[in-house]
Amino acid sequence: MKKIILGLAATVVLSGCSSDPEKLKTANDTFQKSEASIPGFSPLATGGVNLPVADNTYALPNIAFKKGENIDIRPPSTPLAIIQNSLTQFDGERALIVYPEEQTSIYNLKQVERLLKEENISSTVQGSVLTTDWSPTDRIGDKNVEIKYQIEHVTDRRSSALAVSVLQTRRDGIIFTPSTSEKQRYTSDRLNRLIYALTSAYTKQQQDLSNASVGAISSHIIQDLNGQIALAMNTTFNQAWEKLGYALPKVGFAIKSETSGRGYRELKYSSLNKEDWLRLGIESPKIDNGIYNMQISDHGKQSSMVISDEKGHSLSGDDAGKLYQAISNIISR
Repeated sequence: MKKIILGLAATVVLSGCSSDPEKLKTANDTFQKSEASIPGFSPLATGGVNLPVADNTYALPNIAFKKGENIDIRPPSTPLAIIQNSLTQFDGERALIVYPEEQTSIYNLKQVERLLKEENISSTVQGSVLTTDWSPTDRIGDKNVEIKYQIEHVTDRRSSALAVSVLQTRRDGIIFTPSTSEKQRYTSDRLNRLIYALTSAYTKQQQDLSNASVGAISSHIIQDLNGQIALAMNTTFNQAWEKLGYALPKVGFAIKSETSGRGYRELKYSSLNKEDWLRLGIESPKIDNGIYNMQISDHGKQSSMVISDEKGHSLSGDDAGKLYQAISNIISR
C-alpha cells in the first residue's frame, strides 16, 4: 500500500515538470534573479528651454513721438565734368561748368536754345543770358513741379562757362522757394542733361564724318524750289557736310557753331583780300562782314547748300554766284 501511494506522488510531481529543454535548463535558477528591481527613470522636464533673463541695458525706451513731414532722402545731384579738361561747381545758387575756349563752338547758348526747342521748352535770349519758360523737372518724385531756369554763357580769352540757376519754382501752380539742396538738385540735373546732349550730338557727328570717305565733289549753281540761289552737289549729306566744313574757312567763313543732324552751321564772315579771291579763280564778291547761316538739304544721293544772312535772307545775285563758284572750285579738288 505504501508503495502505491509513493508511486502516485512521484507521478504527480513529474507530470508538473515541463518537457521544454530551455525551461528545464533554468529550473534551478535562484529566486533572487526573478526579484531583481526594475530600473527607475526620473520624469522628463516638459516645460521647454529655460532662457536667460533679458538684459535691458541696451533696450530702446518707449517714447511717444509725433510723425513729422516727409523728408526727401534722395542725394543731391552734382554737376558732372563731362567735357574734357573741364571743371564744375555748385556755388549755392548756380551749377556751372568751365571748359576750354576752343569748345565754345559745341557748347554755347545757340545750341542750348535749339535743344530746349526740341524739348518744346520756350526760351528767350538777351545777350549772353537765356531764360526759359515754365518746364517740368522730369525727376521721379517731383509731381507737378515746374521751374523757370536762367542759363548764362560767360567767355574770356582762354575759357568759357555755362551756368544754370533757378529763377522761379512752383508746385501745383503755387510759387514756393526751394531749399539749397533742391536748387543744387534742379540746376545740376538740367546742366548735366544739356551738356550730355550736346556732347552726344557732337560725338555722333564726328563718327558719321569718320565713316564717310570724301574725295572730289562735282557741283553746280542752281535755283531751288524756293527761288534761292544754291550750290547743288552730287554727293550724300554726310560727305557734303564734311567737305563744306573744310571749304568754308577758305572763303572767309569761320564756323561759330554747328548741328550736323540738321545740316546747320552758324558762320562769321571776314572778307578776304583781292589776291586770295583770285587764287580761288574768281573776282572778289561784295559780301558784308558779319554773321551768316549755312543750311544743307538732303536729297538722297545729292545735296544742296544755301547761305543766308542773320535775318534769314539768302545770298543772291552775282555775289552769291561768285561765292558758290569759289566753294565749288575748292570741293572739286
